[in-house]
Amino acid sequence: MSIKSKHNLITLIAGGTGGHIYPALAILYEIKKTNEVIFITDERGYNYILNEKNLLNQCHFEIIIIDAISPFKKGLINKFKFLYFFISSFIKLTHFYFKHKPKTQIGFGGYTTILPCLIGKMFFKVEYFIHEQNAIMGRANKILETFASKTFIPFDKIIPLKHFNKRIYSGTPIRKEIKSIKIKKRNNNKLNVLVFGGSLGSEFFSISLVNSLISLNPKVKKKLYIFHQVINSKIKKVKQLYRINNVMSEVKSFFPNIEKYYKNTDLIICRAGGSTLAEILHLKIPCIIIPLKNSMDNHQAINSKIINDNKLGWVIDEDNFENNTFKKIIEDIITKNLHLDKIKLNLEKYKNKNDIKKKFKSSNEILTKHIIK
Repeated sequence: MSIKSKHNLITLIAGGTGGHIYPALAILYEIKKTNEVIFITDERGYNYILNEKNLLNQCHFEIIIIDAISPFKKGLINKFKFLYFFISSFIKLTHFYFKHKPKTQIGFGGYTTILPCLIGKMFFKVEYFIHEQNAIMGRANKILETFASKTFIPFDKIIPLKHFNKRIYSGTPIRKEIKSIKIKKRNNNKLNVLVFGGSLGSEFFSISLVNSLISLNPKVKKKLYIFHQVINSKIKKVKQLYRINNVMSEVKSFFPNIEKYYKNTDLIICRAGGSTLAEILHLKIPCIIIPLKNSMDNHQAINSKIINDNKLGWVIDEDNFENNTFKKIIEDIITKNLHLDKIKLNLEKYKNKNDIKKKFKSSNEILTKHIIK
């Protein structure tokens, strides 16, 4: 795709997990109305974008793939890989900025964002913004925030408090397919449960969680319908376990049209990634959160406090999962629908409170306004 003018070009940059990619894609629709877009990502990020068929049909934009790896990984091979990726990406990006000097750029996290933002800023005087999805700022964004024009944050305050004067409370952008979802009213004879362990899947969600669900009281299992994302290697086993234990289910390694499943869901069981929580809170779906115990800086446990503190769902520690807490929650939801009703009421109040703080502007609008300006 040829770029009409460098003066109306905006670069979006995101590392290759769904938590970074999806917020970037969410504002792409808005930016494309008045500007050209080039999306810089890595191989994993590129694969996420390819799954967004609706987006690709509606928006035409160029994608540049660069290689990136954490500079903090141990081992000599990783150090050599980092050096090789750094040099090859530096050459590729320098050529890009010579050819297309963007008007501005915004990074959404992941190590992939560091080099493009800093090259553009230091050598070509292209300002950049960053967006953080979590309650604790990620390492890439910590490095970039010093020179960023503005930092968009998901909650009122995030850790660390440094550079608070350049932070704007925006929330996390939501894809338009998800924003427009109308959740179907629950059929009291059935509880539709959506289970996913983050964009990369999860061993724990594919084994321990399944074992707990199939060991529920038979009368409770009869009322469940599970939509379950599991890692590829476990699909066959999980399908078999659900079948022989009389649990109705749909098991996949990835849900490309997640909006279809959100629409029919009464309860979500998931990790505490920032982008996932943003979607749940926007849709006001009750949830059971099981934070990833070895997440960077324990950010998922910190993220999940928003659910716990505001009584928007349940938070269960992965290390204590084998006790009966999880089973009791599911059984109580099935037998005492009142629990879900209370949670839904709290979700409504929380969303209204945050709409007032953001002056009734969506996260997509807040980011787009500052970036395009």
